[in-house]
Amino acid sequence: MVWISLVLACVYFALNSPVIAFPEKTETLHGNQNWKLAMKKIEELQKIVRFQEDRINSLEKRREEPAEKVIELQRILKNHCGRITQLETRVIELESTLKKEKEPIAIHPIEQGLDSLKPTDISNNRISVFRKERLLNLQPTSLPMERVAFYAYLSTHDTTSSAIHHIIVFDKVITNVGNAYHPHSGTFIAPRSGLYVFTWTIRQHGTSYHVTEFLVDNNIVNVIYMDPGNVMSGSVTGTVVVHVNQGDDVLVRTGSNSNNGQIISDNSGRSAFAGWNLM
Repeated sequence: MVWISLVLACVYFALNSPVIAFPEKTETLHGNQNWKLAMKKIEELQKIVRFQEDRINSLEKRREEPAEKVIELQRILKNHCGRITQLETRVIELESTLKKEKEPIAIHPIEQGLDSLKPTDISNNRISVFRKERLLNLQPTSLPMERVAFYAYLSTHDTTSSAIHHIIVFDKVITNVGNAYHPHSGTFIAPRSGLYVFTWTIRQHGTSYHVTEFLVDNNIVNVIYMDPGNVMSGSVTGTVVVHVNQGDDVLVRTGSNSNNGQIISDNSGRSAFAGWNLM
């Protein structure tokens, strides 16, 4: 940047020096073809400088985006570490309970004296019944199911939604229990395998129309289409009940055809995405 400015200054002073020293030649220089070419070059260099400045400003803004993603990943990692600690504590408790259950069952002193009063087989039968009753009274302990639920919508109109297979990024998060939805990418990543319910709503207006696809692990599960017919504004909603494996990506994108205009989302109606686990 600095060297370009210096070159421009040198060219400017070099070209204007004859005019200052010899005023009588001013008219001749202005009519000279070389003078005109030099001035044109200066204008082109100035445009290049402005373009480079805009480019640098754009790169500086883009550099801030990865930092936000790193912060989000750190928050998710911290949450997962807390969940792991809770599960480890629960496992220790279960191991302690299981160890106590395996300890020999104490025989009541009265039953110990039965050998001298009754035949051996009767005494053994009573001890066996006592042990079975103890085992039947044990209640199995299960880990509580962790809940997962999210809801997000478009904070502004999606002006790039006419592109093929464009992932719709529902960036405004209202609910994110389990932190499995990622607003920067518009993707839900299943924290565990199970049965889930998902729903999404797309709003259109005027000449806009779109096909939107619901994908699980890059497989199309459901498709909806909306065309208001240039006479109204409206919305369409799709719902899916599907089994999702741990680590699968779940998202909504535009289809391979029949996409035009933008997807609308404002105070008069939201384009949104939501989901939760059933079991």
